Amino acid sequence: MNTKALLGVSLLCSSVFSATDTQIINYFKSQIPVPTIQIEVTSRVNIDNVEGGLEYVTLNISDGQRAQELSVFTKDNLIFPDVININDGGSIKEKLDRDKLIKNLSKIYKEEDPKNILMVGNDPKKETLVVFTDPECPFCNKEVQKIEQRLETYNLKLIFTPVHDRSSLEKSVLILKQASNLKDTKEQVKIIQKYFNGDVDAKVSDEEVQNIQSLISKYFSAGIKGVPFIVNEKDLLN
Repeated sequence: MNTKALLGVSLLCSSVFSATDTQIINYFKSQIPVPTIQIEVTSRVNIDNVEGGLEYVTLNISDGQRAQELSVFTKDNLIFPDVININDGGSIKEKLDRDKLIKNLSKIYKEEDPKNILMVGNDPKKETLVVFTDPECPFCNKEVQKIEQRLETYNLKLIFTPVHDRSSLEKSVLILKQASNLKDTKEQVKIIQKYFNGDVDAKVSDEEVQNIQSLISKYFSAGIKGVPFIVNEKDLLN
């Protein structure tokens, strides 16, 4: 799929003849020069407190091999890439997109095998942050460097969804294997920081790598677009 063409569509604010599903689909098809493109409207949600009606429309766009979601707003014969609340300056799209992502993640997280989650800190008085991370991601590394500071306020649950080469998956396996059974939080942090800043130093099987690949596929299919991604666990358990 021509990613640049697809992403470019989301920047448009254009007039269409009608806001029906069919007309919206035809409009977006005309903007994406891919013969095999398939577009489906998967949901339409009315936005409250907007006179005359405003809808948040989600489309699934696929070329048969890859798929991508696109969300826009529609009112009358117009399509908008976003709507800003002038009272707080906030993006309504950003809020709705995140709400939808949390809902999708919640279904998966509630059924996740505990062996795939590294619990760091276990203070019942603290809230827990769920962190989707990658040992070879520089932004994730920055988060790891301040992990002790995070632990002063929160417990952490790490889920490894790396976006880099096999070595990042192998490091994820080694961190899980070596840190999961440790009772001492400081020792867990040492293991985490070791592999976020070092190399693979033990053999990892193809089966173990495949398990991490399954996590990547599962959570990115739910809507995660990059790492680190951090969410309060209570939002996933609601």
